[in-house]
Amino acid sequence: MLIHRFLEVFIPLFVALDPFGLLPIFLGVTTNMSGQQRKNVTWQAAGTAFIVVIVFMLAGTAMFQFLGIEQYDFKIGGGIVLLVLAVLDLVITGKPAVHDQEMVGIVPLAMPLIAGPAMLTTVLVFSSRQGYGYLLTTVAVVANFAILLIVLLSADRVAKVVGINTLRAFSKLVMVLLAAIAIQFIRSGITEAFGLGGR
Repeated sequence: MLIHRFLEVFIPLFVALDPFGLLPIFLGVTTNMSGQQRKNVTWQAAGTAFIVVIVFMLAGTAMFQFLGIEQYDFKIGGGIVLLVLAVLDLVITGKPAVHDQEMVGIVPLAMPLIAGPAMLTTVLVFSSRQGYGYLLTTVAVVANFAILLIVLLSADRVAKVVGINTLRAFSKLVMVLLAAIAIQFIRSGITEAFGLGGR
């Protein structure tokens, strides 16, 4: 049944995207932004991540084969990038990892948080699996990104309720969470590498 197959793709992608889990991270890295700036960053992050996901879905397998990259290599690489951003933010005064407000929607939000290893790997697996394919996977991606936009566009209301000072204090804690996520990416990639025999 079509609905059943759609849900089989939608649910793993929803878990991989984790829009509600992204909200506190989004608030943390946009602490000093106005409501309009947050909206701009939301559209920038979601738009960039969506393009990355679709391009990766269409060309990911061929690109990996051409470059000789395994999926666990991608997880480890994405985790390292995220870890560097988190560590820089924690040890240096201010927010050097996300200081450029014109770039925060791209790094770290679009990549590697939204279009991260889990999302890209899930998309790649389902789009290449018989019975699902590109069309059904794309529809599931669009549905998930619609939910993501709704969640992130409501972030300004959350910020007003919580308060800017609380958000500023929370931003450093968020970076510890980012570091933990990065370690999870790296650990997962290493585990898969050893499980597959590595190279």
